[in-house]
Amino acid sequence: MISNIQPIQIPAKDGFLLSSNLYLAELEKGKVVIINSATGVSKTLYHHYALFLQQQGYSVITYDYRGIAASRPEKLRGFKASFNDWGQLDFHGVVDYVTETFPHHKIIVLGHSIGGTLVGISENIQRLSGVLTIGAQPAFYKDWKPFTQQIKLYFLWHLLFPFLNEVVGYMPGKSLKLIEDIPYQAMKDWNQRRKSPNISQQFKAAGCDLFFDSYKEKLLTIGIADDPIGTTDGIRRIHDLFQSAEKEWLILNDEREIGHFGFFSRKFEKTLWIKTLEWVETI
Repeated sequence: MISNIQPIQIPAKDGFLLSSNLYLAELEKGKVVIINSATGVSKTLYHHYALFLQQQGYSVITYDYRGIAASRPEKLRGFKASFNDWGQLDFHGVVDYVTETFPHHKIIVLGHSIGGTLVGISENIQRLSGVLTIGAQPAFYKDWKPFTQQIKLYFLWHLLFPFLNEVVGYMPGKSLKLIEDIPYQAMKDWNQRRKSPNISQQFKAAGCDLFFDSYKEKLLTIGIADDPIGTTDGIRRIHDLFQSAEKEWLILNDEREIGHFGFFSRKFEKTLWIKTLEWVETI
């Protein structure tokens, strides 16, 4: 099967153009899946999973938040982009685009890590028919396990990265060969999350409205058994914010390593991916 993949520019709510890919399905099932990326992760991570859904009859959109990967300006120092911008402007604009382009389709969002929390700060959440989160958590360091990983991650995210952020004017993740470069304020927002497990308070303190409660459709929260970041304690904090949703909970395990990012590896196409496909088909 030859895949129909269209590189497009989707305008955010404020008009900022987001580098995106549209995977148009041939065996159309009347549903579009939007994939919200993790922090500092390019949309390319989700390419094979998007192809998998496309081949099952679902059109898919992947995109980079402003300041990340292909949506990064040439000069990142001084560029303004925050977590609030990613949710209230970028994700919001992508939902607007899907609504206008596929007016009769149901919209499903797969939110990986921060991508699952951003769903709740856009009023466009009310347009969604399904939300699937994978490893979505408030990034509170005391939730991270085991302890050796907690120490390592704390050193990276709350000591080294903030230091480099101040020195360089953004977090140079690509130079470290760890993640994408991250805009200054987005990195500040991440570092701020170490202070409390209550992400609602953090968003509100930043002047951000929350819309988790207004979502009344299906939610599937997925955790990965060996994920040191998206632990059961962490993902439950986001799961519980969706108080009005029809909620399901699933912890995935495999004899092979998965971690925080491994779910999207092609080696899980016939195992873990099938479990999410079965849920998407119920929407």
